[in-house]
Amino acid sequence: MQHQNSKNYFNIVLLMIVLLFSGCVYYPQAVDIPLISEKDDLRIDAGVSSDVSAHSTVSYGLTDKIAIQGFARYGHDDGLYFQGAAGLYKKHLSGYVSEFYGGYGYGESTVIHGSDHGRIKGNFQLYFFQLNYGRTNRRFANLDYGISLKSGLLATSLRDFGYWNQDYYDNLQVIDYNDKSFVIEPNAVARIGGEKLKFNLKLGTCYVYKFTNTDKKLPYSKWNVGIGLNYHF
Repeated sequence: MQHQNSKNYFNIVLLMIVLLFSGCVYYPQAVDIPLISEKDDLRIDAGVSSDVSAHSTVSYGLTDKIAIQGFARYGHDDGLYFQGAAGLYKKHLSGYVSEFYGGYGYGESTVIHGSDHGRIKGNFQLYFFQLNYGRTNRRFANLDYGISLKSGLLATSLRDFGYWNQDYYDNLQVIDYNDKSFVIEPNAVARIGGEKLKFNLKLGTCYVYKFTNTDKKLPYSKWNVGIGLNYHF
């Protein structure tokens, strides 16, 4: 009986999480803050997030100044997102590392309005810059920690099936919205463990400001928490 009750509680919590995050086009992305410090420095990161998704990041020091990074996310609502970035990094005499990336992201999403089952469906593109700063391999548990600030232009292309346009239910008229928005997205990460394999915790938030069709509020999540493993080659 106790096992059954525990299973029921787990299912209720899972359902609440799914419902909480079921109405978003864009989420803060749980991208790793790698803090690349030298050529051939390679980090592979994978985990899950509170937006009920799985994610993975691969970061690599291509030269002694240039780093590249790829990220992918897949969510419970069949929402997917990919991004690639390249940039510069520097390890300072103080032991801190700074990184500056520019990149492009592409995603697809479907959002269902719970009350009347209207929905919007489409894709979005993100053109961004990102600044990372942090430190690696501190004495306590080989601690890594870092913060980042990402900002850019979000271009959404969404088809409205009665989500904003209530006339859809009278004449089945579908409306396309192609909008531009500004995104700012701070993130933080902490990693502890061995010299190579570490457990990580990520915390992110974001703010989206629409330039067009401002009366149609874009559904997005304002925060995200991720956990996972990070391996440093």
